[in-house]
Amino acid sequence: MATRENNTMVPTINKFAAELAEKHSLSRLCVGRTKMATDDIIGEQVTIEDCDVAQDVVIDGETTTFSVYTFKEYPGRFVYGGMKLTNMAPDIINIAKRERMTIADLDIKIILVEVQTKSKKSFIDVKFC
Repeated sequence: MATRENNTMVPTINKFAAELAEKHSLSRLCVGRTKMATDDIIGEQVTIEDCDVAQDVVIDGETTTFSVYTFKEYPGRFVYGGMKLTNMAPDIINIAKRERMTIADLDIKIILVEVQTKSKKSFIDVKFC
């Protein structure tokens, strides 16, 4: 069975599959959501709904750490964060814990901006609104 969100079919899973997905997925934020490309939201103001850090994940034999974000404007979707978002995620999580608030209640609005270095390499920077 699937549900329709933002004109996209999102599969629904039973409670046992959800329990296993929660334990064995890269992040709890991936469970029941569809991956969205970071490029899809570059230049757009979005509100951070939640974030998580997937630490020491082995992909193709390489150990890596990355973040996962959800945004208020894109329910049912998640984004893998690059270096900048991954470095920010622990700070966001710590602020929420310190303030005893959910990450969504922090109401952090950002715009992802593509920046190009002099050597023509590009990366994503974060502007706070």
